[in-house]
Amino acid sequence: MDHQKIMKKYEDFLALFGKAMLIQIFVSSLSLILIWFIFIMILSGEDRFVASEITTIKMVSLIPSFSFQIFMVCYLFGNLHNQKDSIIFALYSSNWTEMDMKCKKMILFIMKMNNANYKKLKLTSTKIINLEMFFKTMGNCYTVISVLINQIKTTNE
Repeated sequence: MDHQKIMKKYEDFLALFGKAMLIQIFVSSLSLILIWFIFIMILSGEDRFVASEITTIKMVSLIPSFSFQIFMVCYLFGNLHNQKDSIIFALYSSNWTEMDMKCKKMILFIMKMNNANYKKLKLTSTKIINLEMFFKTMGNCYTVISVLINQIKTTNE
C-alpha cells in the first residue's frame, strides 16, 4: 500500500510540475545562449551592442544563475527517477520467491504495476530529464556559442 501511495504521489507530481519544468529548461537554455551571445557581441566591439560596465557585470552574473537553474531541475528529477528505480530494484532483488503465497502475489502485482506505469519526466520519448541532459544542454550551448564566435571572427576578417 505504501508503494502504491508513493507511485500515486510521483505521478501527481509529474502531472503538476512536468510541463512547467520542461518549459523552465527550454527557456533557461535559450536565455543562457542569448546572454552569452550578447556578452560576446559586446566584447567583440560591435556598435549595435554597446553596454556599460554595470550592464556587462549583470549579464555575466546571470550566466551562473541560469546554469544553476538548469542543473537543479535536471539533478532533482534525476534523483527522483533514481529513488523510484531503487524501490523497484529492491522489490526485484528481495527474497520474494521464498515468501508465502500472499506475499508473492502482492509483490508480483506491484512488479506488474511498475512495468505498466513506468513514468519519468521526458523531453522526448527517449530523452529523460536527468544530469545527462544537463551536460548535453551545456554542450549544446557551448556549440552554439562556438559557432557564433567563429561567425564573428570571419565577419571581422
